[in-house]
Amino acid sequence: MKNAIRQAMPPLIGASAILIIIALYMTFGGVRWRVLPIFIVGVGIIYTFGAMGYIGIPMTMVSMAAFPILIGMGIDYTIQFHNRLEEELSSQDSEKDAVIETVKHTAPAILIAYSISALGFVSLLTSSVPMIRDFGKMLFIGTFLCYIAAQFVGVPVIHILARKYKKKSFGNSPFDDKTNTKPQKPTMIERFLDKTTVFTLNHPVPILIIAATLCVFGLYADQSVPVQTDEKEFVPQDMEALIHIDNFYKITERGESVYLVIQTGDNTNPELIKWMDSFSDYIVDSRSHVYGSRSIVSAVKSLNSGSIPDTNSEIAKIYDTIPQNQKASYLHGNNLLMMELSVNNDLDGEGLGNLIGHLEEDIAWYQSPPDTEITITGNNVVFTAIIDALTTGRFAMTLLGVFMIFIGLLFVYKDWLKALVPVVTMFMVIGWAGGAMYYSGLSYSPMTATLGAMILGIGTEYAIHIMERYYEEKEKGATSFEAMREASTKIGSAIVTSGLTTVFGFSALIVSPFLINQNFGMITVLIVLLALVSSFFVFPATMILLENIRDKRKGSLDL
Repeated sequence: MKNAIRQAMPPLIGASAILIIIALYMTFGGVRWRVLPIFIVGVGIIYTFGAMGYIGIPMTMVSMAAFPILIGMGIDYTIQFHNRLEEELSSQDSEKDAVIETVKHTAPAILIAYSISALGFVSLLTSSVPMIRDFGKMLFIGTFLCYIAAQFVGVPVIHILARKYKKKSFGNSPFDDKTNTKPQKPTMIERFLDKTTVFTLNHPVPILIIAATLCVFGLYADQSVPVQTDEKEFVPQDMEALIHIDNFYKITERGESVYLVIQTGDNTNPELIKWMDSFSDYIVDSRSHVYGSRSIVSAVKSLNSGSIPDTNSEIAKIYDTIPQNQKASYLHGNNLLMMELSVNNDLDGEGLGNLIGHLEEDIAWYQSPPDTEITITGNNVVFTAIIDALTTGRFAMTLLGVFMIFIGLLFVYKDWLKALVPVVTMFMVIGWAGGAMYYSGLSYSPMTATLGAMILGIGTEYAIHIMERYYEEKEKGATSFEAMREASTKIGSAIVTSGLTTVFGFSALIVSPFLINQNFGMITVLIVLLALVSSFFVFPATMILLENIRDKRKGSLDL
């Protein structure tokens, strides 16, 4: 299964790269060197791999989920710099001045967006699962390195290309070489965003009511989204290896095993051996999914005419006569015994979790002799526990991230409005995503259980970019209405480009034959699309509405 997943990844990555290039050509209009962002992000990803190696962060199924976040945020950083630099090149007299203006206005906004997103990633470090903590470290470091690549690799490369292009005077440039001005005709995306913004600003209250209602229903529905815990469901059901193992279980009448590790002061205690004998009979008779048991008890009874001796010394003598290779699986030293329970092979992860719960109740009710401690374990038990740890508390971690982002924004801006609006925008996506997953039949898996971090990272980033440009336009004298239209069209077009680039790239995973990859691709696409919708509907409506309320209160206080 692992080999098959590994072999399937290179074609999917190749398809993703092709789709990302197509998306850049389709949406990143009005600029030169449209596919350059994908190479700059590639540099940031290489930096991240290097950092993981030096720090010792392992590559796991969970850390794989970090790549859409790194690509999504990294390509947005690069596109924001690229878009603003081309805008400044069309209005400045020199390339040097254009670079200065670009870095002056764009770098602080991106650095703030990264810093605030990083606070959301820090919440992952509170998880009890090492993989989740490594995932948080990878995001914290990787997004910063993507920012470094965007500013200190991307901007210089575009500057060098612009200077060389000006000297060679290529004829197919969107720039006029004589006037060095860019055609002012807005792109199709800019026209669409302008109409969307005007509609949103004219109807903020109905939009927010609808958005909030959907968010509440989504948060409630998210609690019922299933969690895929059966690793056999991650792969195609016609896989040859899977068919062979299922046939093996049918022919041998064997299934998965659950083990009871029994720790005791003396494993020759007759009362303990008798308890194991009666308890195993009770479990097989009372639990339909348990069809057999194995332990040292069978060997003891067979060597003592079918009965269990009444003294420790007799049991010890029987132990001495049992071949070492036979008792090694069920007897360890003087203080450890093992009981193997055979479980039906058709029991899925949820069913196994329920069975473990019933076994824990049975052990508590069917009391063992004093001074014994019983632990339920086994490969499937451990895997189920890991999945449970990955998925349990995901919402609490997301809320902690939201709170930390709000405090961070409040610290940076010293303004409750600037701190609240991005959080509201992002929180809507959290609710919508849960509802969309529930009604579309999607489920959480080890790769998708932590994608709340994607909402925190990408959702906050989009909102901060628009907000920074919005206040920049207001400082130039524009009204709130005019500033929001300008911010949505100028910054918004770059955000749409980065968002759709991520969507295109990860949509390749949807056609993967592996369910875990399909799920991963669909949820990534879903979250990015919802983040875009929230950024262009919820953010403008919330910002204008709250600003109007604050201005009215301020006006009434002045009177």
